[in-house]
This record gives sequence, structure tokens and C-alpha cells, in this order.
Amino acid sequence: MIERHPDNVGAALFGGFVGTYLMPLKPEDASRVEVPLSEVLPSPAGGVDTGKKPPEPPFGIGHHIEFPWNKEIKAVAIVPEFLVPTAKARAVLPEKYLRADVTFNLQRIALLPVALGQSPPDPELINLAMQDKIHQPYRQTLIPGLCEIVESMSPKTQEGFLGVCLSGAGPTILALATSNFEAIANKIIEKLKLHNEDKQLQCSWMVLEPARGTECEAPFLTQFKSEETMLIVQQAAGWMVYKSNTDENTYEMDPVVMTVVSPVSQSTI
Repeated sequence: MIERHPDNVGAALFGGFVGTYLMPLKPEDASRVEVPLSEVLPSPAGGVDTGKKPPEPPFGIGHHIEFPWNKEIKAVAIVPEFLVPTAKARAVLPEKYLRADVTFNLQRIALLPVALGQSPPDPELINLAMQDKIHQPYRQTLIPGLCEIVESMSPKTQEGFLGVCLSGAGPTILALATSNFEAIANKIIEKLKLHNEDKQLQCSWMVLEPARGTECEAPFLTQFKSEETMLIVQQAAGWMVYKSNTDENTYEMDPVVMTVVSPVSQSTI
């Protein structure tokens, strides 16, 4: 509710290739978003108790949908050892965009989920669908070499290569490929070092693939003696809550299902 990023939560909870979206907030839901520190931390860290209660969380706001993912496609993540503060990455973005640039990105957003699920993968289509005019042109000043990487690499010049982009706000570079992962990673690292002031820039890289949910087995089920409490937990956490088989007045909750990204291989250069 602070930054309303369902993409991060959706990927962590469900895994695979997922798209997320938010329903509009009602005025009463958006009227108060702060939670007094005294409600979160014990004194003295929590400060003075304001006497206010935290706002009730709105329900049914975030949603997700799963897209097909071609298992031949792997993600090559190149991580240079320098930081890009989120505040700086946001500050370089313009307040307004050209209509043509927004249209450009919307067209490619519509293509990408389809392109990544096709078998066999279409390198030229994926490369086209990963193009961007909304954030990479502005953030390239924070990641020296980004522009050269995006413009110089293509399926025609790099075997196994499908496309490349800035991962989130950076500085990680994300390339999609079906083979020759090390060669692709080395070429990107070479460009990063060439355009960075630190010619000895350390970079690590790894090959990743989407993972399904991993079950965290709990030694026992959480029990609730109150239907009201059960509903609050169910709505807030989205976990499976059901009536106990042994006690009709007791509710039990399944262990949470979490998701990780599965590394295939990794290296440091």
C-alpha cells in the first residue's frame, strides 16, 4: 500500500511468468495511508503513541495472471558492482512523455507475453518486444554502457541471443537467451567496463529460469478460535483457511507457498 508494486509481490508469491494489475482505490481507502510508529515498534523506538489505529487494508485490490513461458528461454543477469539509488533512478525520468513514445511501449507490452510463450521462440519478435522508450533512454546516464549494449546486440549478431534490457531501475542488465549464455554475458560485461570510469569494474553474472512455488512446510497449522480473526487473516494474506475437521469452532491455515528464482549457473568476472 505504500508504493503499490504488485509486480514485485506477484513474482515473489506465485513465480513463473506473471502479470499483475491493481483495481482503483476507493476515496476512503486512499484517505489515510500512514501507520503510527508506536503501532509498529515498541517504545522508545516507536515514539509517542498517537492513539490512532492503523487504517484497515482494502481487500481485492491486487490481482495476477499467469502467462506461458517457453522453457528454452533463460535469463542472463549481469550485475555490475556499483549502486544506483532508487531515488536517482526515479529523478531522471521526465514528468511527461511524448504520445509516440507511450504508444511505442504499449505496442511492445502487448507483444512480449505472447512472444515469450511461443515455441520455438522467435528471436526477432522477442528482441522487438523488449525495446523501450519510457525509462532506459533516461537512465542510461546512470548505467554507462547501457545504450551501447541495447543498440549493438541483436539475434543477427549474437547466436542464442533474444533481447536485452535494464532490470528494473538497474544497474543489473537482463538478457534473454536460449544458448551461448557465457558469451552473451562476457560481451555485456565488456561493454560495461569499456564505458565505465572504473576499467576494473567487477561484474557477476548468472543464468536464471522462472521457478514454480516452493512449499515451506510448517511443523503445525496455525489455528484460529474466531471466525472474525480467520476472515481477517484470509483476506489480508490470501492464504487457504478452512474449518478444522476435529473442532467445528476452530479454523486452520495452510503453510504459505513461496516462490524463488531458480539459478542455473553463475560466475564472477
